Amino acid sequence: MSQQSTSRQSEILLAVRQPFDLAKTLRFILSPPQLRNGRKFDPLLDHFEEGEYRRVAEVGGVPVLYGIAEIQQHGRSYLRIRIVEGAADDRTLQEIAGLAERQFSAGLDVSLFYNLARRDPAMASLVEHFYGMRVPLSADIFETLVSAILEQQINLSFAHQVKKALIEAYGNFLEHAGRRYYCFPEPAALAITTPRELLRLQISGPKARYIISLAQAVLDGTLDLEGLGRLDPAAANTKLLSFKGVGPWTAQYVGMRALGHLDSLPAADVGLQKAIMRFYGLRKQPSSTRVSQIARAWSGWRSYATFYLWLTFWEDREWNERMAQKIRGARRTAER
Repeated sequence: MSQQSTSRQSEILLAVRQPFDLAKTLRFILSPPQLRNGRKFDPLLDHFEEGEYRRVAEVGGVPVLYGIAEIQQHGRSYLRIRIVEGAADDRTLQEIAGLAERQFSAGLDVSLFYNLARRDPAMASLVEHFYGMRVPLSADIFETLVSAILEQQINLSFAHQVKKALIEAYGNFLEHAGRRYYCFPEPAALAITTPRELLRLQISGPKARYIISLAQAVLDGTLDLEGLGRLDPAAANTKLLSFKGVGPWTAQYVGMRALGHLDSLPAADVGLQKAIMRFYGLRKQPSSTRVSQIARAWSGWRSYATFYLWLTFWEDREWNERMAQKIRGARRTAER
């Protein structure tokens, strides 16, 4: 990790491999797509305030609020990482810097994906628009796993409501400038709850049992979350699928968002299928098999291609129509 200490003990500058754009990288976690009724969602764990991304992490069981901003210095791009509230000792700051490096894949050479994308008119156009966007990795593997289970087969609005209730009921927190900032509940907090208690938060019985069972598995070592990151993607996927409540989509999503797998493909994802239909000029929504066939062109970087297609849902309808027209034109030019 390439770091540069600043004059203040509570800050570190982390060099980021180019191309990189923090604002585009944060869109997925900071601003879910606005619903057709115009509703927006208040932030739960990830915040953007006073020009920096903020989140709480627990270091040694103690919550710390950290902030990250992208800055330019001597012609280079850095992430400025600082402790906003909580212990600002060197050990804590180094741990937060390591977390930030992983969250934003600071050392990843995403130009390899861009070189691959140039051969595909649709993906090349999306790369041009979202240039510099990294897949934002979750700060907490357990959070990603539980959140994916909560979001199964329910709409975005209800999922947000249920997750908010879970966080506020079982998550640790700290206060800064009169505001409360939460951490996602630790496995120990959820392992001792009951399905009946979670039902009060509108979590269904089966999902409650899955979440409690996973939390208990983390505590007894049956599910080694950090160890998952050391397994090859296929083995990690198989391990996740061995737990009740974790299907192929959930396992792939955890691989993409929490384990840093570059080549996951949730081929059955409806959003991905709809985006492919729109930008690849298909007359009907493709099957999982058809998605897998198209995705061969992105082999090695299918997680990134998936995210670039997903992010089109963060744009308005007019933008999507213009982009689809642009891609059709680029495809006709390439076929001549």
